[in-house]
Amino acid sequence: MERPIKRLFQVFSVLLIIGLVGFIVLSYFTYSPNDENQVLITYPSVVEKDDYYRIISHGEAQANLVFYQGGLVQTESYLELAYAISQAGINVYIPKMPLNLAILDRNAFNDIYEDDGLDWYIGGHSLGGASAAYVAESHEKLSGIIFLAAYPPSSVDLSESTLDVLSITASEDEILDWQLYEESKALLPNDTDYAIIYGGNHSGFGSYGFQRGDGDAWISAQFQRIRTVELISRFMVSSD
Repeated sequence: MERPIKRLFQVFSVLLIIGLVGFIVLSYFTYSPNDENQVLITYPSVVEKDDYYRIISHGEAQANLVFYQGGLVQTESYLELAYAISQAGINVYIPKMPLNLAILDRNAFNDIYEDDGLDWYIGGHSLGGASAAYVAESHEKLSGIIFLAAYPPSSVDLSESTLDVLSITASEDEILDWQLYEESKALLPNDTDYAIIYGGNHSGFGSYGFQRGDGDAWISAQFQRIRTVELISRFMVSSD
């Protein structure tokens, strides 16, 4: 009896060590929000729920956007972007993903969606955009999808979809796999709206500092955010 107990203890110890190492690795590679995002949490229009943030539109809401964070980027890192979008009359929801990986809860949209008479859009940055594509493939009442430095995975074919699609990239992005990005265009509708922000990079779509391996931007993160918001608000309002 002593040997099985000892064996069980050894297995438990190994699993504990693996879990601890995994936690340390994830903590090291996870990107935290800039200070500006922490200030926004105190704003009345930024409402924190257990599973998501809701950023209430400025004035009468014209549409809703559920936005998925980039891989290993903390949820709060997109509050600046979301708040700026909300100023254009758009309610923005940012789900809190397990381990900051949208792929682990790609159907979070379904827990937020409600039939409120407004058009609903989904979007995401990087891995968040790829995860959002699964929702775009299956949700019948979705109006459109927005990709920020992202593209649908090969298993998701939206080429025959009637959804409105906006794809925004940045010229100095060295995280995005540009070859796969070009190949993925065959998975999107012919009338997809493509836009490129010259001088921007991958990191500039969020507010979490510089991402390892990215290219150097020659425009400010603020300018990239302003341009991103212009493109998104114009797309959602004109598609409405």
